[in-house]
Amino acid sequence: MDEPAETSRIPGHVLILSEPSSAALISKMEEAIRAKVEQVTHLRSSGDLDATAELWRSTDVLLAYGTFPCSRDLMASNQRLRGVVSPWTGTEGFDEAAATDLGIAVANGQADENSQSIAEATVMLMLACLYDLHGSEDALRNSLPRPAIPSARMMRGRTVGIIGFGDIGRRVADLLAPWGVRLLVYNRSPIANPHVQTIDLPTLLHESDIISIHLGLNDETRHLLDREALKLVKPDAILVNTARGGIVDEAALCDAVREGRIGRIALDVFEEEPLPPTSALRSLPNAVLTPHRVGQTRETGTGLIRLAIENVTHLLKGELPLRLRNQAVREVWLRRWAKNG
Repeated sequence: MDEPAETSRIPGHVLILSEPSSAALISKMEEAIRAKVEQVTHLRSSGDLDATAELWRSTDVLLAYGTFPCSRDLMASNQRLRGVVSPWTGTEGFDEAAATDLGIAVANGQADENSQSIAEATVMLMLACLYDLHGSEDALRNSLPRPAIPSARMMRGRTVGIIGFGDIGRRVADLLAPWGVRLLVYNRSPIANPHVQTIDLPTLLHESDIISIHLGLNDETRHLLDREALKLVKPDAILVNTARGGIVDEAALCDAVREGRIGRIALDVFEEEPLPPTSALRSLPNAVLTPHRVGQTRETGTGLIRLAIENVTHLLKGELPLRLRNQAVREVWLRRWAKNG
């Protein structure tokens, strides 16, 4: 399990925690980290992590999937812990406020390749809905007659509402800027982008032909698009979610689509994953559903591995990780762990 120490490797102990769905990629990260770090331990079940055991208390950096419940009590039980790293963009399982209080850095895997791939996939889903790609496929496969009146719509001239303007939201806006669309943005902090118009959420929902979600999931954003919010959406609008499923009330969304109050939906994320076989979403005729992988490209995998290694090794060398989530911890962390701090 543990690699013998070698002077050429960075001192420290990295504990890797994976789950079945992430094991393959995290195993590749493990192999690369072992080549650079003195001690690496890989647990393949969260049940194997004992907060009272020496294995945990000797851990300097935890690399764990973003939904792992990394609580205040767990982090506080390890005085050596410098950082908690998610290999993915999401860190919803990590108590970031507690980490900041404890002087622990939280980092994620928001690699450039990941953000670009998801942005490109988001635009692809918009076009698939506008042009009824699945409907055209079904017509061919079932030898259906050509419709007398086309149902497809052009992207040009549409109003696109982007909810959340982080790295992925900005990239979606940049990709759409040459298409001749009107771009509306709802964001909690001020933004500066010549291609977009910032606006409140109710107005965005009411005016957008396409709504694209790009927020993290937390207590403030959970069910941000609830039953009342969805009532503001145009009856022929398209809703695309490649962010986190819990941002949308799925039961309310199903009702809205069935009742003709939303035209089409494209979802890559769900409140429960994998999507249960009995989910009402599966029976909706105007839905494009993908299993939280539509933006996963070969380039994404390469970028995630590279960034995980860089985040981990930076922490062990007394440097802040490249993708620091809790910026408020910066000064305290540097005083405690930086070589010249």
